[in-house]
Amino acid sequence: MRLSRAGRAPDRGDSRHGSRRKSRLALRLGQVIYRPGYRGIEPGLRLTFVGRWRQLDWDTAGRHPLYGPTGFMASLLLGMLLNVVFRSGEFLLAVPAMGHAAPDWGRVLFLAMAADVIVMNFLYVTCFVMALRSAPMFPRMLAITWGLDIAMQLMVAQTVHAQGSLPAAVAAPLAALLEGNVQKVLISAALWLPYLLLSDRVNITYRRRLAI
Repeated sequence: MRLSRAGRAPDRGDSRHGSRRKSRLALRLGQVIYRPGYRGIEPGLRLTFVGRWRQLDWDTAGRHPLYGPTGFMASLLLGMLLNVVFRSGEFLLAVPAMGHAAPDWGRVLFLAMAADVIVMNFLYVTCFVMALRSAPMFPRMLAITWGLDIAMQLMVAQTVHAQGSLPAAVAAPLAALLEGNVQKVLISAALWLPYLLLSDRVNITYRRRLAI
């Protein structure tokens, strides 16, 4: 999707730098909070009904050879970082900046898509740092982020649709873009949720438990 430019466009740089600042802020915040050795807040509700588990203490879990975000888990971390890069690039290529002379639907579309990129990049970078620091809440935080990602796509669609004057040449590509984002989240969840629930590495690293 590529909208025609309307009016002077000073906002593109601001949005791009704003997105970068938010990503850096999430990275720094996560590094401070989830520093090495940080045990963090553990989930109050555990899905112990999925499989049979033996609880481990912190020291035993830390000495286990499967402890830590390495191996296949590194693919998930890399995927989260690539998602941030591709999402930012998609926004910069697909949505031009809108000046004051732009139509209402153009400004609303730009602001909605910019908010989506900033918020979701912040959350995915936070999840990345939580995973890297072995924070116990990481699996749950990632699941929440996936849900919020889908909700953001629906919110963008409803917000832009409420303008009522969106040209057909823009509406169709926008719908395809948002639908594609939802599909990518659903595919990611379908691929990684079983791993996050059943993997010995994930359970030892983030839940301190080992399958019996």
